[in-house]
Amino acid sequence: MLLADWLSENELTKAAAARLFGCSRVSVHYYATGQMRPGARICASISKHTDGRVNADDHQAAFMAGKGAADERAE
Repeated sequence: MLLADWLSENELTKAAAARLFGCSRVSVHYYATGQMRPGARICASISKHTDGRVNADDHQAAFMAGKGAADERAE
């Protein structure tokens, strides 16, 4: 599951998620939009707090989707 979908499903703000995961609100925004992938520590925290519903593969998928959209905008 994508982080953005999990946040929406759980009616959680990026600020609340940041406190839960141990990172900044801006970082949660970047992870949720696929602009960045979290490092190992934050990735583990996200997986733990989402009961495994958002994992490293999901972050990679979001990143690749975000990268593809950015590549298209650059053309």
